[in-house]
Amino acid sequence: MSQIFLRSSIRSQLMLGFAAMVVLIAIVGGYGLAGLQAAGQIVVDTYDRPLMAINFTRAASYDFAEMRSLLLQAGQDPAAAPRHMERLAAFARDFREDMEVAEQRLLTERERSLAHAIRAEVAAWNQRVLTGVPALTPAELDALNEKIMHEFDLLIEYTAGSSFIERQRAVNAIGTSRSLAIAATGLALLLALTTALFLARRIVRPLTAAVVIAERIAGGELATPIPPSRGDETGMLLRSMEIMQHSIREMMAREQEQKHSAQTRLVDALETAKEGMVLLDRDDRTVIANSQFARFFPALAPDLVPGAPFPAVFEALAAQDPPSGAATSGEQYWHQSTGSEGEIAYRDGRWLRVSRTSTREGGWFFLFTDVTEMKEYEETLRLAKEKAEVASEAQRRFFANMSHELRTPLNAIIGFSEIMSGEMYGSLGDSRYHQYAQDIMQSGGHLLSIINSVLDLAKTQSETLTIQAEPVPLREVLSECGSMVREQCARARLALTIGGDPAEIVVMGDFGRLRQIFLNLLSNAIKFSPEGGSITVDIAQRNGFVTVSVADTGIGMRPEDIPIALAPFGQIDSRLARRYEGTGLGLPLAKAFVEAHQGRLEIETAIGQGTVVAVILPIATAAQIRRGPDYLPVLSVASVASA
Repeated sequence: MSQIFLRSSIRSQLMLGFAAMVVLIAIVGGYGLAGLQAAGQIVVDTYDRPLMAINFTRAASYDFAEMRSLLLQAGQDPAAAPRHMERLAAFARDFREDMEVAEQRLLTERERSLAHAIRAEVAAWNQRVLTGVPALTPAELDALNEKIMHEFDLLIEYTAGSSFIERQRAVNAIGTSRSLAIAATGLALLLALTTALFLARRIVRPLTAAVVIAERIAGGELATPIPPSRGDETGMLLRSMEIMQHSIREMMAREQEQKHSAQTRLVDALETAKEGMVLLDRDDRTVIANSQFARFFPALAPDLVPGAPFPAVFEALAAQDPPSGAATSGEQYWHQSTGSEGEIAYRDGRWLRVSRTSTREGGWFFLFTDVTEMKEYEETLRLAKEKAEVASEAQRRFFANMSHELRTPLNAIIGFSEIMSGEMYGSLGDSRYHQYAQDIMQSGGHLLSIINSVLDLAKTQSETLTIQAEPVPLREVLSECGSMVREQCARARLALTIGGDPAEIVVMGDFGRLRQIFLNLLSNAIKFSPEGGSITVDIAQRNGFVTVSVADTGIGMRPEDIPIALAPFGQIDSRLARRYEGTGLGLPLAKAFVEAHQGRLEIETAIGQGTVVAVILPIATAAQIRRGPDYLPVLSVASVASA
């Protein structure tokens, strides 16, 4: 089977055609290379042998003529004879070299014999001239000269004749090569054309037919006949197309069945839903409507048949059961093409929410939901909200009035007790009066502090607390707080340390509020730390934020007690905590003030291991510091909560 496939496959046919073309190209190319090599050799033989032989023979003839001339000049001028004889010897050497080169390039044995004879005769001439043994008479010298020159002419004639013969042979060889090259090229073209026609018949035509069949199948003609296949790749393609045709038929049958099943399930789902549902096509005609929609609008049920135009039915909602004046009518909602959801309120008290979603085919899917109960609940919530707002406003007015009513007599009590305690207008007499006046002043101050804390807490809860921010050096705030509580730490026998980053760190905030944050944290640390303990304030900055940590060695608390400690008036029962009275407002106010400065407050604690409260604030930028307090934004609890 594999052998049959290799013989009949498109790949094997292409390989055979390619191999044939390679062989033809190799033959033509090889012959062309051989012809070029032969032509090159002909050029070399023509120039390097006959022509060079003639040239060097002429050069040797010239050398001999110069030797004769020098000999004649030496006889006429005996005084210059030695110089002429030296030149004659030099020309003799040139003659020998030229004749050697000429003999190497002569073509025939006759020419080489003649050249050898010339060399011998010239050598003898040179010997007899230079040595004078045996002596030559002028007649003998002239005869010898004429003989040698004649032999030179004869050698040149022989060489030229041989060159003509070689040229004629080269011309004939080139003509033969040209004819053979033309014939080989024509044969190669013919074989290439034959191979191309064969491959076109065996490959291109079946592939074209397969493409036509595939296009017809893709166009939906699933019954297109497929011709019998051969054993090559085209046949495999046709068999694959036949299998694909069968698979497409089965797939379409399954899709039709699934579509029918999906439609059935869709109808069941629509019928079991509590919402009214309507499906429209791209022309706004009804495709399907469930029974719940008919129950919402019984009078319109007869018009909800498949193919009925739905806009007219939708607009008829207003006519069948006119909605209340404040609601959106069916006609108005239908024409709100940009809206995908709306609500319709009817005079019988019903509320329907209508949502509209587009489908892939360009149609619409409408969903009608009865939201009457939800609307009633919303109305109840609205009334409750209004009552809460009224109560909040009453609370605000109450705190404002109480602030005035309580602070006025307290300020008077504190002022008069301070005058009496200082005995500004004279002695009080008994020393107990002086102590009573101090107790009254301290109690009034404590009560005023509680009232101020309660009012501040009320402002934070009502989101009316505002803070005018300005550049504040943080270490200056901490130094002042340390000075204020250092005596209290000494009385409680606690060590207070303020360390950390020594660099000047500036934050945007209110100096007084920042001082109150850290005073509250330090007061709590003092209150809950036993004698001999320590309180450490650490400062660190990172990524544009500064972290101020207040750590104590106090009793600590459980992690689940932290929300209680942060709640207004929250108290964690502890006998050690009862050393100082507290209202439970220190931590909540500190947290509120920190958040008003766009920061956050974090607590780490454990029973018996102390507590670490970290205040994280944003560091002021150079641009904020340059602008100064007149152009800085107002930070508020409301803005922080919204952020």
